[in-house]
Amino acid sequence: MLKLVAIAFLLGGCSVVVEAEEGCCMPTQWESIIGFQNATVKDGKLDVTSAGMMTSYDFDNKKVAYYADTFRRVQDYNKMMEYIIAGGLCYPSKLYVTLRNCMPDNATAIASLEMGGPKGVMIDVYDMEKVAPKTGQGLQGTMSINPKGCIPFSETLIAEDSYAFIAFMNVTSGIKDPSVFDVPSPPCPKDTDNMNSLPDELAKHWSVLPSLL
Repeated sequence: MLKLVAIAFLLGGCSVVVEAEEGCCMPTQWESIIGFQNATVKDGKLDVTSAGMMTSYDFDNKKVAYYADTFRRVQDYNKMMEYIIAGGLCYPSKLYVTLRNCMPDNATAIASLEMGGPKGVMIDVYDMEKVAPKTGQGLQGTMSINPKGCIPFSETLIAEDSYAFIAFMNVTSGIKDPSVFDVPSPPCPKDTDNMNSLPDELAKHWSVLPSLL
């Protein structure tokens, strides 16, 4: 379960976080299955982690949720707070990057490709450093978007000794169940004004993604 939580933490830090209000704009409400594969090299050994989860983006109400059977991560950009709920416990922390659904003006496509050949899916490929320059994680890589509707297609994230690939599958418009954004109290505290970091007992398990976290 902790591996899945670590992956959700990485996704929440960089996936489709954009920094401007001009250009290609994603739907204001959408959901997707995320397929994730991360490869790291530690002590000369290759470790590959794969996972899948659901994600819901509600730009109208400024909320994002990542969830699977054993955990949920909710980001509330109205309060600039996020909550990881796992194992009957809640880990709140502050958000520092605002949520917007449009590509920055300086994020020009570095390539346009047709996936699958003739009559395949067209994608525009962007430099991740231009798309999400303020995540604070020093990530390099690319973000691919279907220009028809500005639908996210995939991401690659590269850091020292690590390489991650994220695919957005079965993207649908709207939010089927708004309760995915609910933050249960308990276990989450009602007053989180003084909460600004996650506990060491959880953070120490994030070594599964050592270079990306």
